[in-house]
Amino acid sequence: MITVYLPPTKSQPVLPLNDRNVDFFHHNIAAKLDGQFDSEFWSKLVLQLSHSEPSIRHAVSAVSLIYQDAETSSLLSTGGRNVIQAEKEWNMAVKKLSARIQASPNSNLVPLVCCLLFTCIEFLKSNIESSMVHVQSGFNILAALARSRSASSSTSTDLKAIEDNIVPIFSRLNVLCSLHGIMTPVLHARETEEDSAQQDLIDSRRQLFEISDSCIRFIGEANIKLANFQIDIDDFIEQIKLQIRLEKWRNQLDELLARIHAVGDHVKEDSLNLLMVHYKVVYIWTKVCTIPGEMATDSYYADFDELVHYAELLAKPSVAAVAPPPISFELQTLAPLYYTVLKCRHPTIRRRALELVRLAPVRDALFSARHAYVTGKRVIELEELNLDVQGMPLEISRIDSPSRDNIFYRMPDETSRIWGLPLPELESQVYPGTLEAEFRTKPFGLSGEWHTIKEYIKL
Repeated sequence: MITVYLPPTKSQPVLPLNDRNVDFFHHNIAAKLDGQFDSEFWSKLVLQLSHSEPSIRHAVSAVSLIYQDAETSSLLSTGGRNVIQAEKEWNMAVKKLSARIQASPNSNLVPLVCCLLFTCIEFLKSNIESSMVHVQSGFNILAALARSRSASSSTSTDLKAIEDNIVPIFSRLNVLCSLHGIMTPVLHARETEEDSAQQDLIDSRRQLFEISDSCIRFIGEANIKLANFQIDIDDFIEQIKLQIRLEKWRNQLDELLARIHAVGDHVKEDSLNLLMVHYKVVYIWTKVCTIPGEMATDSYYADFDELVHYAELLAKPSVAAVAPPPISFELQTLAPLYYTVLKCRHPTIRRRALELVRLAPVRDALFSARHAYVTGKRVIELEELNLDVQGMPLEISRIDSPSRDNIFYRMPDETSRIWGLPLPELESQVYPGTLEAEFRTKPFGLSGEWHTIKEYIKL
């Protein structure tokens, strides 16, 4: 079956097709933005609309120009040879979008597609705050559409495209926003029964991200309560419910795989391995989030080992080295691997994870692979200055660091290991070419003072 996406309106002029930047996007970028899953949004819908919608065409051109600069640079920056032309294309996209909205104020498809393209541009330029502005704009449009769908002038074709291709992306962006402490509306891709049987791996991913979003929101609340000794029975009940949902998802995945093999179909192994990486990190994190201290993750070495194993299958480090792609719009392996480097103190497993960080996209959505590598490497060095008889970091050397908002979550009685460290996002303004990081320890126990180590790590 061939799905053809029609232009949103017949009145829009068809632009020339011989645009090198759109062609570059089609052949070199679209398939990479969604990682291991085949996204009809990037490879079909965006390209279809780029031939009829000037705003989308200019935005696609800007993405291509910035991406080409990123491919030729070891670090993403805005100082490449295409920066001036990319800025012109982006400005034209904004201008054309403004005119489009004025002409059709109740039409939603084109503004939503532009929101995601603008977000992609900000990801490429490492502008975290600006990217979140565009994401929030998209959520606002979806919320308004849900409230007044009957009054919307969007065609049925537009609404189907939004439901099938755009809502799932924003549903996954929920997880990304939650990881950065930005609360967005809970958004489910389809109105289906919670934790229903999985239809295929794309449906498996949809369900896993919806469960993961609930888990990460709970973990954020639990961190604050744990810091203030306020974890109560209701929190444990909610934790158990989330664990049950995760385990049910895993069992249903096994059932799906059994059905696929029974009819002789093949499973896309890379997609499956990525799902397992994401499942494992959320499983571990949810298990330990109500336990005081840094030692809890020591009980999950087997799970960390599995996580790294699936990531290795994805990265294929034994194959001849290929330069990592400049960006993945979707969350890939970087965040789970960084969590493993920080929380798994098994010396071999965490070093395997650290090496895999080198093979991750240069920019994994909001996360920088280079920042993750140098920070994770330094955490290992600091923790392993003091080892016990089993070769593990002593309690007095584990370190904690401030949250994104510089709020310190006071974790109970860990006196040695390096405590949870958010990934630094910005280079130091004081010492260019370095990453400013603060590592925090509790050398005198829970009731003692924090010990802070501030460093500028060379990039």
